[in-house]
Amino acid sequence: MYTTYNLFKFLHVAAVIVWVGGLIALTVIPARLARQEGAAATAALGRQAAFYGRSVVGPAAVITLVAGIVMVVVGRLGFNELWIAYGFLGIVVSMGLGGGLLSRLGSQLAELGESDDPDTARIAALQARLRTFNAINVLILLSVVWAMVFKPTL
Repeated sequence: MYTTYNLFKFLHVAAVIVWVGGLIALTVIPARLARQEGAAATAALGRQAAFYGRSVVGPAAVITLVAGIVMVVVGRLGFNELWIAYGFLGIVVSMGLGGGLLSRLGSQLAELGESDDPDTARIAALQARLRTFNAINVLILLSVVWAMVFKPTL
């Protein structure tokens, strides 16, 4: 049955697929690249990851959040449900982490990779931090997906 709720549920789920899938890709690809030498490749990946974050992952996160809010309102679900509150908290934390720390780390990697004499030790340290925080971000979002599927309550 076609309803406003189902429309926003579709938008919500589709955006989550793009968001979480994109973050997993942005975790796996840099981890694989870190094993190879080449500051130029690191710089190129940093620039592309920043673009992808701004153009794909960020908008998908916003659509996820907005569609989720609309679903709660239209479906009269209530923001006080544990699984809903957990979902919103996870979304906000992930958006802050991605738009803040991860974005800065990616920019720093791009700058270091483009320098005339790249500091390989600093690049390796930043790559390790980026891998760690990307993995944390993915785990946060996967835990939110779990909560949306199983809907735990207090």
